[in-house]
Amino acid sequence: MSASLPFSGLRVLELGTVLSGPFAGSMLADLGAEVIKIETPGKGDVQRFGGHKKNGVAPWWSVASRDKHCITLNLKHPEGKAIFEKLIRRADVLVENYRPGALEKLGFGWDAVNVMNPKLVVLSISGYGRTGPSAGRPGFGKIAEGLSGVVTMTGQPEVRPLFIGFSLADTCSGLFGVLGVAMALYDRDINGGRGHRVDMGLYEPLFRMLDCQLAIYAKLGKPPVRTGSNDAYGWGLDKSRPPFFCVQAGNGEWFLTSVPSAAAARELAAGQPGDSDQQRFAAWAKTLAPMALREALSRAGGDIVPVLDGLSLARNDYMRARGDVIDTTDAKAGDLTVPGWIAPAPADGEVRRTFNDAALGERSAFILERDLGYGSADIDRLKSEGVI
Repeated sequence: MSASLPFSGLRVLELGTVLSGPFAGSMLADLGAEVIKIETPGKGDVQRFGGHKKNGVAPWWSVASRDKHCITLNLKHPEGKAIFEKLIRRADVLVENYRPGALEKLGFGWDAVNVMNPKLVVLSISGYGRTGPSAGRPGFGKIAEGLSGVVTMTGQPEVRPLFIGFSLADTCSGLFGVLGVAMALYDRDINGGRGHRVDMGLYEPLFRMLDCQLAIYAKLGKPPVRTGSNDAYGWGLDKSRPPFFCVQAGNGEWFLTSVPSAAAARELAAGQPGDSDQQRFAAWAKTLAPMALREALSRAGGDIVPVLDGLSLARNDYMRARGDVIDTTDAKAGDLTVPGWIAPAPADGEVRRTFNDAALGERSAFILERDLGYGSADIDRLKSEGVI
């Protein structure tokens, strides 16, 4: 990683599994932190084994493990506990998304690690947070999306609510978690504070992102409604703001469109069949080729963009020009196309990422030697005893 990155020199321990914790760890690594990912010997993060594979490697894992030192450590073994405590004493941040109570049973709850390292910042992500009547329940991203209020606003009004098409709750909690870590580090290092625990429920970032939901409900006395592809905000067609439509052009391609007003949309779709503005607008769009649709919307003061899939995103000239898409190589998976730099770029503008599909425990010996002074004989013994 470049020495010019904002979190260069920051030491992070990641006890994350699947997505929310590892996603936060990846964002911290993107910002320059050294991230040590700790996995259970003989098991590892399930991301290693899920999804499609190329050359026997899950590309999901290649991306999730980027720029991380992957080590194994048995936190139920007395010597494994001792090693973890030594790592905690040297760390700035601990990221974990274990079920509430799990780390306490191992002897590494917040009260314990705060004594070991009073300046440690702990990011804890769980389904419902660490307090409240549901704190002990297991949590999953899709369940959190339903709890947040997002799912009830997604889909057509006449059918059931729909899940979001990707892991929105997990990734958003990772991003909000990194924001919480940054605030805690600022208070620690600038304001002279101590360590902090950032306690986050998976549903909370999405709930916060529905910024006006409660206020509008309080004023209007009605909840948001599903409006399908008509309106991104879930409050129905409002003459005071431009409507949005997801439509197919004559060649079958999907586009997301906006027009300046509901009246402008009605004027464009005048004479088309349908029982609603949305249906008539969709029928009008289907009569036009993509270029003609773009030109008609431009004349009306609207806008149009293609609805891109993964392959289209990888080939998109605009995103490549912005550095949003980069091509790289994994030592085992081979060529990969991945999202580019979304954090503050290095001063020299060069993105440095290492996609090495780290094997389970690949960096254990390196970290034990460099950070804790273990010799090769001790490391061999720890391996034979199942500690690492």
